Amino acid sequence: METKQSYLNKAREDKFLLVFDVPPILKSTISEYIRDNIHINPNSVQFSIFGSIVPQITVKGVEARYAGSTLYVSSHSKDSYPPVNVKFMVDSMYDNWWVIYQWLNLLHDQKTGTYNTQNVPVDKNFNDYMTNLTIYALDEYGKKRMKFTYIKAFPTSLDEIVFDQKAEAGKEIESGFTFLYSQLHTERLLEV
Repeated sequence: METKQSYLNKAREDKFLLVFDVPPILKSTISEYIRDNIHINPNSVQFSIFGSIVPQITVKGVEARYAGSTLYVSSHSKDSYPPVNVKFMVDSMYDNWWVIYQWLNLLHDQKTGTYNTQNVPVDKNFNDYMTNLTIYALDEYGKKRMKFTYIKAFPTSLDEIVFDQKAEAGKEIESGFTFLYSQLHTERLLEV
């Protein structure tokens, strides 16, 4: 007997694709992609991710007194969204890890301990170091099925890189990063 299974429930790690444009302030410090220690790709960045992708979404209930009873009604509001941590495989040139590192270094420079050490003109609303991160949930054929867009996102931490010589031969190096955002927009993508 054949068992039907959800497209997203197949046992694979590469079920999610993260896509984002490099934030304006980071993009303005580079002109073209050069593989060295200070330049990154100024175009959109894309890598396969896994781990905690979609946060818990809660609209709390509140107590309301009515006719001698206490009922629950919706608060019609949400608290701020929790941080999201995504895991990814570090590519062979460390480019995907380096983009996040450079972004964090822009927010707090490793040498000076300040923001925007290159004095790039910035937006007073802090939009220059933020970008929209889009995560696509893929089915087993690599087709995009769900779209999660995290509005005004920026990283807050970059996970360690663990070199484990005892690990299985050929195992890829994993890392991850945590980001905060202002809103989450979700969309179901229907097959065309």
